Amino acid sequence: MRVLDVRGEICPVPLVKCVNEIKKMKPGEVLKVISDHPPAKKSIPMEMEAQGHEYTIEENGAEFTITITVKGK
Repeated sequence: MRVLDVRGEICPVPLVKCVNEIKKMKPGEVLKVISDHPPAKKSIPMEMEAQGHEYTIEENGAEFTITITVKGK
């Protein structure tokens, strides 16, 4: 499992970093993205859906974690 901590970063940086990390990963691998920027809670899941990856979101106060499972490319 990889962890991408983008706390303190504002859009579009969290999304760009997430997409770049996903490109390096193989199907079945998992990426945890930790963020505190509310727009990323929408932009990252939208892009992951568009790419066909699965994800879950866990909220923890002002921070949240998006756990992405990479699917076939």
